[in-house]
Amino acid sequence: MSTKFHVACKRRNGNLHVFTQGDFDGNSAWELVNLLHDQYDGQGEVYIDTHELREMCPFGCSTFQCQLNLRRIPAERLFFEGEKGREIAPKGSRVIVSGREHRCLCNGNCAQCPCREKDGQRGKAQ
Repeated sequence: MSTKFHVACKRRNGNLHVFTQGDFDGNSAWELVNLLHDQYDGQGEVYIDTHELREMCPFGCSTFQCQLNLRRIPAERLFFEGEKGREIAPKGSRVIVSGREHRCLCNGNCAQCPCREKDGQRGKAQ
């Protein structure tokens, strides 16, 4: 298991919501696959938030796509939220990319925003 990867989930309105964070490699892919296989009960949809993923290892993406049992979790019930979802989403699933770039919802416009960084310096305009 990658020490730089964390995954958590919760159920909301009959759907499974999965939150990923860190680097996505082969071990991370297996951890996510196992969580989905254990937690998905055949009901509702699965939303996987990829906003907090950093490094995307091609082997991890391929492992996820190959090892996820799409008979158990149909692709049409999988929704990946965020740009990184494009890299791991299996064929037939959907990727949701919003215009929101910052988790604090400010879009980098406030001077004190901790996610407003450029070249490693906070508070500098983008």
